[in-house]
Amino acid sequence: MHVRFVLLLRGLTLTSLLVACGGSDAPAQAPGDNTPFTSDPNKTVVIGPGGGSAATGGSSGCVTLPNGQCVEAKQCGAGERRDVIVDSAGKVVAVVCYPADSAPPTVNSDGNVDLDKTNNNGVVAIDGADDGVDIAGNVNAAGNNVVVYGEGPAVSVIGGNVTSTGNNFSLRGVTVKGNVKVSGNNATLVLCNVEGNIELEGNNNVIAECSVLGNIVIKGVNNVVVGNEVGGSVSAGEDKNTVCDGNVVWTDANANKVFDAGEGGAAIACGGKPK
Repeated sequence: MHVRFVLLLRGLTLTSLLVACGGSDAPAQAPGDNTPFTSDPNKTVVIGPGGGSAATGGSSGCVTLPNGQCVEAKQCGAGERRDVIVDSAGKVVAVVCYPADSAPPTVNSDGNVDLDKTNNNGVVAIDGADDGVDIAGNVNAAGNNVVVYGEGPAVSVIGGNVTSTGNNFSLRGVTVKGNVKVSGNNATLVLCNVEGNIELEGNNNVIAECSVLGNIVIKGVNNVVVGNEVGGSVSAGEDKNTVCDGNVVWTDANANKVFDAGEGGAAIACGGKPK
């Protein structure tokens, strides 16, 4: 299979915060660049059980929630794009700033993707063509500020495992058929599908609106885990700064490794037992 992915050189920043606001059901998503998977600069996407993965304007200024309320949130730099993570009550619990490019260059690869320690601030963006597995091997990142950036888990697929040893690693809008393991701090996983397990060893992590067939294990503190479907258990620490909200048990009834309507069950706590 002809494999395409994008390699950019940019950076990523992450911050967590608490801001009160209201939530409601999300509106229908507009096509094209207004979807949550756009790579265009100066865009904001609201993610989480109280956000509905809706694209809502620029990467600075107040954030428009699905109910029309505009709340303050951390601003991103000029030319970046922003994910605003909200819980089921509509409270902003984290903000992630990403690099952006409206017309990124492409390179071809049919093996592993290895970013060594000289590849700090690297972005691997997988194409949006619905052509099966895009990266047949593994993605290994040893640098800091590395982003694996897809155009939706239905079309952007990594066939192996994803491993990162650096800080500020991000995985967005992709399917990973293997496991995800990150040993650094400030990991961010959003809008993803992971058929294996997720293991994060550092602090200050975000996992939002991901479908995980295996287990989620986070060993550090100060975590945000919201709006996920989980086939196994969730362990994200017991510290007072952990936000665990809107996560449900996933029973893959048809064994297709994709979260389908009707497969969500009871709420699941971050201790791993349904509550």
